[in-house]
Amino acid sequence: MRVILYLGYIAAISVIFAVNLVAKKYIKNSWLIWLGYGIPFLAIAILLATLSSPYVLFSDFDKAYYPAGRLVIENPSLLYQPGGGIHKFVNIPIVAFLFTPFSYLSINQAHILLSVISIAAIIAIIYILIKFSHISGQRRLALLGLFVINGPLYYCFREGNTSHFVLLFLLLGVLCIRYQREFWLGCLLAIGTVIKPPILLLAVYLALRKRWMACTGFAVSMLIIVGSSLLVFGLDLHITWYQECIQTYAGKPLAAYNVQSVDGFLSRFIASNHLTNWSPLEVDWRYKLVRYALLALLLGTSIWVCWKSKVPKTLAQKNLEFSIVICLSLLISPISWTHYYVYLLLPFGLYIGKQLAIPQGRLWSRSMLSSILLTSLPVNTIDSQNSMFDFWYYYFFVSHYFFGCLLLLGILLAARWYGAKHPLTEA
Repeated sequence: MRVILYLGYIAAISVIFAVNLVAKKYIKNSWLIWLGYGIPFLAIAILLATLSSPYVLFSDFDKAYYPAGRLVIENPSLLYQPGGGIHKFVNIPIVAFLFTPFSYLSINQAHILLSVISIAAIIAIIYILIKFSHISGQRRLALLGLFVINGPLYYCFREGNTSHFVLLFLLLGVLCIRYQREFWLGCLLAIGTVIKPPILLLAVYLALRKRWMACTGFAVSMLIIVGSSLLVFGLDLHITWYQECIQTYAGKPLAAYNVQSVDGFLSRFIASNHLTNWSPLEVDWRYKLVRYALLALLLGTSIWVCWKSKVPKTLAQKNLEFSIVICLSLLISPISWTHYYVYLLLPFGLYIGKQLAIPQGRLWSRSMLSSILLTSLPVNTIDSQNSMFDFWYYYFFVSHYFFGCLLLLGILLAARWYGAKHPLTEA
């Protein structure tokens, strides 16, 4: 079934490209064009919705969020019991209140409610992107297709996770940049950070760019959220949270297939047959040396390019730097789950809407398309009896999201550098 998923996905993508080529030359009827795209889109949606990982629907929600919503009311001390592995509640205690309304429904009713809210959030994201970028015609179809074919999005839905809601916060943050609502930008990023900590890197970026009003909004919001959590639940429970959810994994990477960061990529070279093993690994100085060298390269290159390119002046340049930091947050986070890769729908959507300062040209567009495809493949693993295939799959192909994000970061940095040197030729 796993091979069928990939083959069906590739076949449907091939049909989409074929329809695109034919439609441009021979088809003028818009209804026929929509039908030509709609059939493969529907096939992809059915495949990804039914065959993607995880095999047990709402795994994260059922084992972490759903019970946490009631425990936070009835017995908060049990929120961070030892054990549970990756399927346990890992946010600070006050976040569990968000799931209290779900926990007082039956599990099936909670699933339905979560699904409805999730679909509404994705519809809102697509609608805002269309309105924000004034997308119409073929570009609107491309934007819709971007979401339909995105494997991490279906994975996030099937896990019952919350990454797509953070994507909505990031998009609203882009709107705040457009309308110069810096304080509210900081507030949105603070909420996103509390839910998904890698978003913190965006706040660091704002500080480096001396956008003090945004930093104030971030600091005030974090003070209110964390302070309220400490006030309600006390220091001891937060120490337990740190010990169970942070300290347990500090300096100990995971080699599982759904960890798509520098640490995930490197750890698969020191641990064999760990694609479905989520136990933290002990690493030696050689691993740490290579890890820190790669992190220094990624961070150093990004900082140097943005510094040499000066402060962004246009909205497209600001969106570009915002997207660069999103890419970095995924690559350098110790544990970057595959569902975090829904965040890349933001830079891809902005690119389709011509809201990123990326030059026109075949090389640029084909590079972006390659990045989209690498980060949109179905989330799953492939079993094989071929040792050669297993070697390349385990050490390289399974990390295609990581490579796709790395490619996107390179494109964005190159565009930022190019735009600073040729400001009149930007898109």
